[in-house]
Amino acid sequence: MTDVNGVHFKDELRRSFIRYALVPALLFAIAVLMISVFLWNFSLYRETRRENTKLLAPLNDTVALYMSKTEENIPIAELIRPSGNTAVSDVYASLKSFVLAQKIPADFTVLDGAYEVVLRGNNTSAFTVPWWQAKIGWGALGRMKRHPGRVITELSKDYNTFGNYEIIIGRSVVESGRIVGYLVFTVSDMQLRKYFNSQLPYAVTDRHNTVFMTSNPYFHTGGGKLLPEYCSMPDVPKDFFFTGNEAVYVSATDHELFRVYTFSNTEETRNTFVLIGIMTLAALLLIVRGLFYSAGRFSRERSEMVEKIVATCNQVEHGDLSQRFTGDNTIEFQAIADACNGMLDNVQRLIDLNARETKEKYLAELKQLEMQFNPHFLYNTLETVKFLIKLDPDKAQKTILQLSELLRYSINNEITVVPIGDDIHYIENYLSILKLRFRDRFLFSIDVPKTVYACRIPKLVMQPVIGNAVKYGLEAKDSMELRISARCVGGRLFITVRDTGTGMAKVRLRAVRQLLRAEVNNTNHIGLYNVQRRIQLMYGRDYGLKIDSTAGEGTTVRLSMPDTRQGGIPQNPV
Repeated sequence: MTDVNGVHFKDELRRSFIRYALVPALLFAIAVLMISVFLWNFSLYRETRRENTKLLAPLNDTVALYMSKTEENIPIAELIRPSGNTAVSDVYASLKSFVLAQKIPADFTVLDGAYEVVLRGNNTSAFTVPWWQAKIGWGALGRMKRHPGRVITELSKDYNTFGNYEIIIGRSVVESGRIVGYLVFTVSDMQLRKYFNSQLPYAVTDRHNTVFMTSNPYFHTGGGKLLPEYCSMPDVPKDFFFTGNEAVYVSATDHELFRVYTFSNTEETRNTFVLIGIMTLAALLLIVRGLFYSAGRFSRERSEMVEKIVATCNQVEHGDLSQRFTGDNTIEFQAIADACNGMLDNVQRLIDLNARETKEKYLAELKQLEMQFNPHFLYNTLETVKFLIKLDPDKAQKTILQLSELLRYSINNEITVVPIGDDIHYIENYLSILKLRFRDRFLFSIDVPKTVYACRIPKLVMQPVIGNAVKYGLEAKDSMELRISARCVGGRLFITVRDTGTGMAKVRLRAVRQLLRAEVNNTNHIGLYNVQRRIQLMYGRDYGLKIDSTAGEGTTVRLSMPDTRQGGIPQNPV
């Protein structure tokens, strides 16, 4: 029983066992790992976000408060006038009280329109105006000058005596359409660090990724910029992402002026997860191995009866109808066995009946073929005798004796299969008759070694082939030679009848070959077809007749039959 595009029952049982036992376990393990990773990521997100919020709030509030104060209408212009001593005192007191009221104090500085310091909030302030300010107009003061009245907030180290970065918040003061001075607040990192009590590493940058303050110098380059791997995040106000062995949460102050980064090292936790993953994988491998073993054992036990049924079916398929199915202690399999055994009994009975009918049909068809052969042979021979009586009575008498011997041989229905050595004797008589008729126009030779004389063949199976060769070979030729040979090769007997007669055109040859393959002969050409049919009825379709021919050169017919020298006559396969 062939297995085409299917699976064995045992394999299907094993797969089902694995599918419903192993797959859920794997899915559960994967789900646990995924949930664990998700919870770990969520925990990192919450932790970094919480710490980030703690840092962002004071920075955002400080920047917002000082920007708001800068926007107020403070009478700075009064400080510039020579008689503004009272105004200096009032402005200083107002600004100083505001700064001291803040959680994160800042230094303030008032400058005139020429960038000269008019008022400082602290005598120790590090604020200074660089020498190039008035000439070039760069920096925060330059932007305040280019945008009169607008509050400018940025990170800069240009106005710090020590070259440290500070948050610069300020604006230019305009009176009567011209800039009369500048109010500048500076917030240093030292003041902010007092309120940056984070449990995680952090960094504060401006919108250009310039680091203002950080808990670890590792986070910025030598040029004061944040490391590139932290700058590759999408350009959104808040985001959480991983880089290397760190989880990073970033948020921005109002107006995207500054960004706060909080970092959490994930290497240790990640290594722990890797270890847990390896241990889980090892456990899964053990479980998988155990499940495969259990699945194999389960499938073998459950499919044993099915395999017995399949084995019996295979033997039945190969023709052993004596096999019978045996059930086990299950009702269903016993019912299958009883039904199959009953079916086999009926099949055997039908086969026996069909074999008897086939044998009778086979014998009847062989008798019919022989009956078609004998008149045809007799007619051809009498035609030859008719000519000989007129030409040479003595030879005609000899021919009649040969003919009578042929007739007794051909009508002996008790003999259907003969040794080729005996059959060659009568074929020589037939060829001699043809030689007497056609004289020099017909030559023949026989090359059958005595080693094959014992091979048994259907009686006179070569005669129709020889008759056809002479009849059609001399139609358009003055002479013809006929050669008969026989050899045993590879367990087969090959008889070759080759002539040098007229031959056949390709169309005619194709038609003859098609006739030889047909089941029924509906034509008047019965000679070669009868030979083919007799051989295949006796020995099967592996044997028979093959024909090759070339127009104007001749025809070759090869008959193949079993070599019966060792095993006797093969049984009819029909």
